[in-house]
Amino acid sequence: MATNRIAVKPVSIGPELTPTRLPLPSPRPSVASSSERAYLRIEEAIVTMEIPPGTDVNEAFLSDVAGFGRTPVREAVRKLCFEHLLVVKPKRGIFVTEVDPVAQLRLLEVRREIDRLVFQHAARRATPEQRRQFALLGENFRRASLTNDKMLFIRNDKEFNELCLNCARNEFLTDSLRSIQGLSRRFWFCHYNSFDYLSVTALLHAGVAEAIAYGNVNLVSEATERLVDSAEALARKVAAQQGVLDEHDAIAADPSAH
Repeated sequence: MATNRIAVKPVSIGPELTPTRLPLPSPRPSVASSSERAYLRIEEAIVTMEIPPGTDVNEAFLSDVAGFGRTPVREAVRKLCFEHLLVVKPKRGIFVTEVDPVAQLRLLEVRREIDRLVFQHAARRATPEQRRQFALLGENFRRASLTNDKMLFIRNDKEFNELCLNCARNEFLTDSLRSIQGLSRRFWFCHYNSFDYLSVTALLHAGVAEAIAYGNVNLVSEATERLVDSAEALARKVAAQQGVLDEHDAIAADPSAH
């Protein structure tokens, strides 16, 4: 099987940003609300395919998954619908959305621009403590690459996204990225193993995190392009494997589709 090994050099971040080997502090408040914890548990279950695409779910089932009552779960469902991981179909119920490579390629057209803006703002606006968190995330991403630890990667990816949004301090970018990041993470989790993408994706995330820690906006832009290029390459491979790549290319080439 062909692999996707690439060299991503560590960023020199200096001694003032050198991470200590402590548990990664969450960018969220230390005492999260019940609805937030219910959301995080259900979101991870969907992203990691514990709840498969197309599954018909209900609030009672999701309460069992999350370990919380109906009210927190109802709020979690609202957020997950906004993120396109759940969909409510009138008179039919709540469903986990399907994984679609053509939709993923369309999503990446948007994500390329949003990621660039969010990561650049994070590099400019992060506090010294947040830069240390980015440095530690970079270390954790490299550890996930070295140990081939998919759950270490996917959980650090969620923390990385939230930390970036907190640093960017732009509610419009926050809403835009949150509406698509779960779909991207689930698509990667669904298909990374077929094309040996864990190591390369973790290293590319390390490159972005370390560039943000250093505050180098130009380096952030370059690292972001490499990251989204890799995500697009994976989506194209999946679309080609499923015989639907021509459908995306036809849409992209049609001026009326834009």
